[in-house]
Amino acid sequence: MSRTPATHNARRRLLPRRALLRGVLGGAVIAVPLPRLAGMLNGNGTALADGTPLQPRFVTWFFGNGADPTQWVPAAVGQGDAWAISPSLVPLAEFKAWLSVLSGFAVKVPAIYAHKSAPAAVLTGAQAVDGGDVQLPSLDQKIAALINADTAFPGGVHVGISDVTGAGALDFNISFNGPNAPNPPEYSPAALFAKLLTLSGEQQPDPALLRRKQLLDVIAEDTRQLQAQLGREDQIRLERHLDGLDQLQTQIDATINAADCGVPIDPDAAYPNRGADGSISVDRCRAFADLLTFALSCELTRVATQVFSCAACHAPYIEAGLGNVTFHEDFGHRLSPQGVDYATAGHHAGVAYTMSCLSELVRRLRDTPDGDGNLLDNSVIYTTSCVALPWDHLMTDFPMLVLGKGGGLLRGDLHHRVDGDNTSKVPFTLLKLFGSQEASFGKDEGLVSETVPALLA
Repeated sequence: MSRTPATHNARRRLLPRRALLRGVLGGAVIAVPLPRLAGMLNGNGTALADGTPLQPRFVTWFFGNGADPTQWVPAAVGQGDAWAISPSLVPLAEFKAWLSVLSGFAVKVPAIYAHKSAPAAVLTGAQAVDGGDVQLPSLDQKIAALINADTAFPGGVHVGISDVTGAGALDFNISFNGPNAPNPPEYSPAALFAKLLTLSGEQQPDPALLRRKQLLDVIAEDTRQLQAQLGREDQIRLERHLDGLDQLQTQIDATINAADCGVPIDPDAAYPNRGADGSISVDRCRAFADLLTFALSCELTRVATQVFSCAACHAPYIEAGLGNVTFHEDFGHRLSPQGVDYATAGHHAGVAYTMSCLSELVRRLRDTPDGDGNLLDNSVIYTTSCVALPWDHLMTDFPMLVLGKGGGLLRGDLHHRVDGDNTSKVPFTLLKLFGSQEASFGKDEGLVSETVPALLA
């Protein structure tokens, strides 16, 4: 998308990176963060005004119950026109320029725990331990330590779609500070919305007052003062940011009881067919995609995780047309009473549906301006699962995607295949991309000291 460079902004005025729009509601300070405006950047939009390099953002996006390589893995390897999207990845086709498919990689730690050894390996580089735990910090926390300490959420923002059990596995968690220290996901968009407006330890406003008073009215005076100081490009970007925030508040308000009990009672009112917190639907993915995009754009955090479905998740994929049955059993293990062929086709449909949910976040990042490009240009989304071919619990040809350009450090539009190489090399490559000086990643069979150069620009 073409945009006017920051140097063409005749009224460009330098702004502090941490500028906020503030207002007071019921004695509490409302603080609305801003996205990267041209006035916060250098003349080229490639660094902050003081010369500090722009930091890319990082997201781990996880789904349970694996993928069939016959449907997941593209037929040809290479970059650009050399390869084409596979059936499972069709929902990501419009983002092919930002997509890297890594195939042929294998989990090297022993398969001691079904649906637990493998996700522990691709998230931390080491074997799981009994009781749904890990030995090492997960990739997101290692990256958070490098780039996220100065944000409102230094440990990252962690959200989940399905809260249905995974029969033990790693419980509901994919982010770990280390052993016995998970970062559980938040399943309520309304709760996350409130957290994103509670910055730097400030008092949180009464939810009842916030729902009766539109957020934009509370910060109206601060907004008018800022707009008078901005060039036209930044005015447009600010208007777009606030319009999105207003729409988000309206959608979330619709899920809250009018009696102000603070309990979501009608989630379908926010997005059609959204369902209750903890249920799987595309509209729930949209709600969290809006919130994560807001948080990442405003650098409330530069690190996030999203659990679409936990390892070995037993939730139904009703919206995908697969009925109110456990996806793990009926389709992952092909135990449907309607037969193996039906179950196999159903699993393929479920994986494609999952990727359509991922596409909601990717689309919003692509459509959000950031620096001299968009937020997807300046992000890395690491996508993986808990198993490869689910009905055989295989850990070879493991599903792994990387989306985004990482601030220009990733090639994108790539299918790279290596048969039998260690999955740990992919997260290690991403860790190094964010500036880590560590010489290796993982432990024991998951230990690696080499990256995947083909991923890098």
